[in-house]
Amino acid sequence: MSARLGIVTGNDLAQTVRDGYPRWLNYTIYLQMEIAVIGADIQEVVGTGIAFNLLSSGYIPVWGGCLITSLDTLSFLAIQHFGVRYLEAFICLLIAVMAVSFFVNWGVSNTDPAALLEGLIVPRLPTYAVTQAVGTIGAVIMPHNLYLHSGLVLSRKINRSSPHRVNDAIQYARIESASALLFSFFINLAVVASNANEFFAQPCAEDADGPFACIDPIALIEGGDAYNASIYPPGYTGEGASCIATRTNRTGVCGEIGLQSEGYALSIALGDSALYIWAIGLFAAGQSATMVCTYAGQIIMGGCLSLQLAPWKRVAFTRIFALGPALLVALSTGSNQRLFNSVNEYLNVLQSVQLPFAMLPVLHFTASRKRLGRFRSGRAWMGLSVGLALLVISINVTLVIQFVEDFSPPAVACVTLYGCIYAFLCVSMVWDDFKALAAWASGGRFCASDNLGTHLTERSQDFAMRASDSRPTPSQLTIVRVSAPVPPGGI
Repeated sequence: MSARLGIVTGNDLAQTVRDGYPRWLNYTIYLQMEIAVIGADIQEVVGTGIAFNLLSSGYIPVWGGCLITSLDTLSFLAIQHFGVRYLEAFICLLIAVMAVSFFVNWGVSNTDPAALLEGLIVPRLPTYAVTQAVGTIGAVIMPHNLYLHSGLVLSRKINRSSPHRVNDAIQYARIESASALLFSFFINLAVVASNANEFFAQPCAEDADGPFACIDPIALIEGGDAYNASIYPPGYTGEGASCIATRTNRTGVCGEIGLQSEGYALSIALGDSALYIWAIGLFAAGQSATMVCTYAGQIIMGGCLSLQLAPWKRVAFTRIFALGPALLVALSTGSNQRLFNSVNEYLNVLQSVQLPFAMLPVLHFTASRKRLGRFRSGRAWMGLSVGLALLVISINVTLVIQFVEDFSPPAVACVTLYGCIYAFLCVSMVWDDFKALAAWASGGRFCASDNLGTHLTERSQDFAMRASDSRPTPSQLTIVRVSAPVPPGGI
């Protein structure tokens, strides 16, 4: 839908936000999206730093890997100089390397095809997996990518004066986006399935302080976790307790598995080469995502703030914002892998929480008759999109409620205050849609005019008629203007 907006209007989503929303809301959305970009960039920079650490057998510290990763700005500028298509091709190459790496490890692991197919057809979400599920949504559908897609299509040569050409471009963009999401799903499936095959144990997953994986204690120690078997007596349950992996019957201990300990755990379970295969995939994932994040940051900054800067200045500006927090996270969690795992998990959740600041503007503007005309979203497609948006927001609310259960009263009050502000901002982004929908539902009784280009006029007046006349004369009629209700698909 974001690509549709760019194809039809010739403006990316950030430019449309600046043009279609009040100034205060435009700046608020920009701030929220910058937070999302910085959060994603922290994960990608630190993740690539961990990949350098694994590939160098620990000789390069994670913070050193982060500094090396910052040099991708130069390669980004060099590739972007030749055109967006070359940048897209390079990112596709990195994604292919990542996919091959993760699929190789998945292929070696002991997968039960019947159980996998059952989970795909009849998905289940245990209570202990809610946070991870929400984080996966944020990891797959990152909010800044919606702005990116609307900007990338502007590089395509489209004859916007020809409805047929525009419609073809929309169809191609739809196929491209669906294929990318499907491919991303299978890459995430490869990682999740590999871990489930090798490291899942029901007691560890259901632990009150978990969920945990059942992994070899050596992997925890190599991954930077201060594990000490002597402090866990026989019969102990919880983190550090002995466990047996469900599918492999391999003994281990319950513990958190992160990007670094994942490599060592795979090397113990699948062989030494699995660590380097994992590290190569992690490196490709971090590099490609960092470049995507940098380009999306340029689009958001240039559109919402209308800044006319040279490309190298915009790249440097967006990288400075992300590199500082990334180095801070790397330095503060370098000796505490457990802390980094928690930070990484909540940064994934952050992407899901920030998703409405990209998703709701897309829904709002792609339903606009004024902006998209005949190419606006239809009723069925818009109904499905709105339903998914409400589902994401509902999941976010559920997650926040679970998250603050153990907070102190002042902390709960702060979260509640932010929740009210968050709800106000979400409603503000689609307030005109609510007004137009209410006017349509009332049968045109109320006058409503919004920037969607939907206009509902007043209800017709009762014309005067003599009670004794069965048929009024022309002089007895009052000529009024009548508008038919606009269906929800036109909102």
